[in-house]
Amino acid sequence: MVNPKKMKTIKEFKKFKRFNLVKFAVPIIERLCPFGKSRGIKTPRKDYSNEYFFICLLDFVDTVVSWQKYRGTIDYPIQGKYLNQIHNKFCRAGVYDQILKELTEKYLSREREDKIKIQIIDSSFVANKQGDVIESDSLLSAYEVNLNKKIRKDNKKLPKKERKRERHFVDFNRYNGRKKYIKKDIIVNSYGYILAHNTSSSKRPDSQSLAEIVKKLPASLNTKKNSKVNRYKQNFLADSGYSTKANKLLLEKKGYTPIIRFNKRNTKNKTILAQNKMTPKKKQIFKKRYVVEATFAWLKNRPVINQIYERSVTSYNGLFALACSVINSNKI
Repeated sequence: MVNPKKMKTIKEFKKFKRFNLVKFAVPIIERLCPFGKSRGIKTPRKDYSNEYFFICLLDFVDTVVSWQKYRGTIDYPIQGKYLNQIHNKFCRAGVYDQILKELTEKYLSREREDKIKIQIIDSSFVANKQGDVIESDSLLSAYEVNLNKKIRKDNKKLPKKERKRERHFVDFNRYNGRKKYIKKDIIVNSYGYILAHNTSSSKRPDSQSLAEIVKKLPASLNTKKNSKVNRYKQNFLADSGYSTKANKLLLEKKGYTPIIRFNKRNTKNKTILAQNKMTPKKKQIFKKRYVVEATFAWLKNRPVINQIYERSVTSYNGLFALACSVINSNKI
């Protein structure tokens, strides 16, 4: 392997460093969503291809928020409305998730144990602008669906003023009653590589969404196998929002060493607080948690990710996965 420090020219370094995401992604798109009339794609121009669309989608994620106003680039002109149709087809075919999955496999093909030694989780609220609340209710958890049935049943007996409001996926959160939100959880490693992401209702506490996102982690992490070797043990970092006994037991069962800041609101017993105090070694590792905050900053630097301008949550998730692929490709 060539050492970048020994390279003489800037061009030589750039050539070594650059990873071509377009060349990597296009074969995956061709496999899942082949370009042509057979897939119901009407082509106003003959020079359109999956490569053409993917370059435009990358530009869209980095620059604008409106499909209607988007006109492509100088070299790749395209109508935004037409590109939106292509984006929706990619979402239905699971193109973005597959790109992210295969990108992770490539990333972990070298120095795997070093890259996954520290994994960090955090969540962030995303404000809704145009999302359809009714359409996104199909994403509610089984608990929230049953809760809505109970609220509906109770409301029939109550007068209008006393009736309770049903839960929605895109909903008001506990911090702000003016805007509606969804919540995004991500797991990153110590280098800021996004290993998994998950979408949940804004009303749902962090502690309940940990089990969901851990299932989405790549199977190739070999957490349980590595837990038997001290050198390769994997640490899982989280803030006090994820501090529950169930979460700690789940992580230990998976083979992780959980380093979760104890939530002081759970108890006022001084003995329990002393028992859950972090050791100096764990405190040093816990300092790495800033990496996940920085990763959210990189993602939310894109206006289309910072707020939901899409009509559906599925469409937003597709753009989010694409933004994750862009950030991850810079780490390879």
